[in-house]
Amino acid sequence: MKYPILIVPLLVLALLSCSKDDAAVRTKSACVAVHYTMEYCPVKASLVTFLEPRTDLPLPVYASTIYTSQAAVLNLPDEFKKRDTVFYLTFHYDESRENKEKAGISNVICPAIIGPSPLIVGESASWQPCP
Repeated sequence: MKYPILIVPLLVLALLSCSKDDAAVRTKSACVAVHYTMEYCPVKASLVTFLEPRTDLPLPVYASTIYTSQAAVLNLPDEFKKRDTVFYLTFHYDESRENKEKAGISNVICPAIIGPSPLIVGESASWQPCP
């Protein structure tokens, strides 16, 4: 008789201790055509422009559309860092990695970057089209 009474408070406590805020967003991998734009400041990344706008990446705060056309890529191999070069990028978005990379850089001014872009993790890059 005591056990059912103890189970209810434990379940309530377990539900209250769960928080969606702690769960980081990570998208499935995607392979798309992009072209290299420039180095991205203030994070050591590369700015790429998607040939087709993405709706699955977070929007910058100032954005008035539902599409994102640029992103900063971590882990892009040097051979693809040639201005206006088109290549195929496999990537995913990882919110916790983005927060880690951008921590403490809010006061850095980069004259060539007009506004913030989502930070994505490059998994691979290729000259060949996506499978």
